[in-house]
Amino acid sequence: MTRGIRQRRRPHLRWIALAALFVGCDAPDGEDIEDIEARPYHCPTWQCGFNSAEINGRSIRELNLDGVANEDGVRIVGFVAPTGLLGNYRLDVDGDELIARNNGGSVLRGPQLIGATILVKKPGLLSLPLPITILNYQEIDGWADGAGKVPAYAMLYLDLESLLGVRNVCNGDLLDVLATAATVLGGETYDLDAKEIRPGRDRWLTIACAGSAAAKMRLMNYGPHGDFDGEGHPASVAQRQATLKMITADYCGDGDSYTHNHVALQWENSGGTVISPGPFGVPEAIWGPAGALCLDATRLADADVACALPACDGLSLDDGEWATFVPD
Repeated sequence: MTRGIRQRRRPHLRWIALAALFVGCDAPDGEDIEDIEARPYHCPTWQCGFNSAEINGRSIRELNLDGVANEDGVRIVGFVAPTGLLGNYRLDVDGDELIARNNGGSVLRGPQLIGATILVKKPGLLSLPLPITILNYQEIDGWADGAGKVPAYAMLYLDLESLLGVRNVCNGDLLDVLATAATVLGGETYDLDAKEIRPGRDRWLTIACAGSAAAKMRLMNYGPHGDFDGEGHPASVAQRQATLKMITADYCGDGDSYTHNHVALQWENSGGTVISPGPFGVPEAIWGPAGALCLDATRLADADVACALPACDGLSLDDGEWATFVPD
């Protein structure tokens, strides 16, 4: 397998510094990421990450722009533009970016959204709207060759029980309360149990916190609205599904992850746009949309994989979307 993969390397691609990149068993939105206090402080936010987006114990990992409640019962009930802006703005998405637009055709995006507030409501007749305020905006470098910048947001909500009185929706440690820790994927949500993509969900958005599988997909330029081929077309659903299975170590394709947080991994995609710095370690697997096509090693040395997979001797990166390696 190794020879077939390395013959496809391209000499002028951007190398992605994955020395501290940890791929865990987090669900696509990062729901199972362990508390941020356990995150090594030397590990970059977008590699190690925050917990999933949540507001007072209720998840906002996915929201409907028309006020339909998500699976946790949370729904959008209003939007307030930054102070001083009039015009009855409404929250919307443009591809994989938050925007706000009004009836006159004006659009707010990027830093223009700083100070805007999204009002959400939890289940219950007596539940009051909870304000989520966008207090910071940043454009971070994508991890793929030619991926460009990725919009990232700091979204905070009031929490009188916290030391500072506010919390980041990507629930992290207090030192990072203003961190731009969330990115957005428009029109697509994710099945947390099956580790599967739910595409074509118009008027829905996913808030993907730093370190989650969905955020990593976005940074790799596998988002549903990315310019994956350089001609304006995104990666296919099958390519995105293979990416999700790879990141979460869902070898058998049944939703079970054979890894945990802070496990190092190296990878290379078939398009040659995302390649870890070498030298590569022990070959792990070739990946397709249904999981691993073959398996030579596991990320966890003691992993007891429930399905029988062939060795990778007869396969190369030409047969799948990703090849992965376990660092020596």
